[in-house]
Amino acid sequence: MEEPLLSQLGETLGREMPLSRAMQIETVSWDGQRLAMKMPLEPNRNHQYSAFAGSLNALCTVVGWGTVFMLLSVKGQAGNIVIRRGTIRYLRPVRSATIVATGLTIDPEQLAYFYELFDSKGKSKLDIGAEIADDQGTYVSFKGSYVVHS
Repeated sequence: MEEPLLSQLGETLGREMPLSRAMQIETVSWDGQRLAMKMPLEPNRNHQYSAFAGSLNALCTVVGWGTVFMLLSVKGQAGNIVIRRGTIRYLRPVRSATIVATGLTIDPEQLAYFYELFDSKGKSKLDIGAEIADDQGTYVSFKGSYVVHS
């Protein structure tokens, strides 16, 4: 079930967010709660041959958006998803040839409330964290607040 939903997410992003195609953002994995997505450095680099901050922000924002998409999809639901607020911290320059952003674990009570609100009101909200990291630590830390309505 995971692979068709990831393909559906990739198709949706390409259609609804053309910037994701230009940035060459691709889905990597979904574990039922945490989404990972990647992009290459080359089309997303700055003049210092590190990742452009706007591209890193966009990648993390898309991971959060995609997480909400996947959470709804696994329940056979869909909605209009938008980011309401986002904060990002750039801790180290990113120079990896492939950049991977991974969603952080969502608190089970927060997730249950997200589904409960969506089921009862047709709209909901959820805060989602994401990071870009390697064995030596975090490059980028992101937190986004997403809203969805049917």
